[in-house]
Amino acid sequence: MVNSNYLKKLFFKQWVIGIATGDIREIIRKRKFTWNIEWIKPWSAAFFQADPFIIDHDKEFMTVIFEEFSLDMNYGNISYMVLDRNLKVLEKKILLDTGSHLSFPFVYNEEGKVFIVPESARSGKVSCYEFDKVQKKLTHCADLVDLPLYDPAVLKLNGKYWLTGSIYQDRSVYHLYVFYSDSLLGPYKPLPGNPVMKGLDGVRSAGGFIEVDGSLYRPAQNCSNTYGESITINKVLKLDENNFEEESYMLIEIDESNRREHNIHTIHTINVFGDRIIVDGLRWEFSMTKQINNFFRNRRLSKVLADK
Repeated sequence: MVNSNYLKKLFFKQWVIGIATGDIREIIRKRKFTWNIEWIKPWSAAFFQADPFIIDHDKEFMTVIFEEFSLDMNYGNISYMVLDRNLKVLEKKILLDTGSHLSFPFVYNEEGKVFIVPESARSGKVSCYEFDKVQKKLTHCADLVDLPLYDPAVLKLNGKYWLTGSIYQDRSVYHLYVFYSDSLLGPYKPLPGNPVMKGLDGVRSAGGFIEVDGSLYRPAQNCSNTYGESITINKVLKLDENNFEEESYMLIEIDESNRREHNIHTIHTINVFGDRIIVDGLRWEFSMTKQINNFFRNRRLSKVLADK
């Protein structure tokens, strides 16, 4: 009998973006995600697309900002794309490439302005940018926190701005940190109890906060067995300048139909804009050719890094 671990190595794995239409309130109330997901076909085997957020959408077009990871360069940049009603990509552009890994471009809207707070943990800080809808570019506004936080998310509640993010302690477990400020651009103060929680399930952000029926919910990654395997939705019980408490509320995972029909096996981001729900999923494709190409790509990259 062939070892299943060897068979898995023949599959080329690639993060892709999916979009569903539905009411997030019903998902939260019923504690069940059953909406049909339309997956956007990847445009190249040399990249994957993950951590999607919707900047804007109407009946005709949708603007999405996301991480595009280059397998050749071995890091992600922040890109945007415009989709038509059939989810065909009409326009695509890199917004931010620092030569170091970027991901999770969190979107925050205030007074008609769009702010982007991407993950830039390798830089050791969290930065905020303003998105120019006309010029399609990002302008640096401020550095918010001098810590290597994974997947920062911003929330305005009770007159305060709250910033959450995780540190991957000893490359083995996530620690969640919470900060607050009177201004979006800071300065931010740490919560006295930081880190407020730790673990591999329900700690690292998986999207922006969701408010339903007066309660606040925080999507978080479940990485108990493998990275990005599913999403745990936590219900926030308390959030003030001295306390942060939440409890596990529900689980979102890839169902059998998406595994069978689309070869999607895991999910690790969910965000909402109106009646659109945007996610990402890890697609498995049985392709020895792509895996061989990826093997040699990694070999070339290792040599380049070794020569530097």
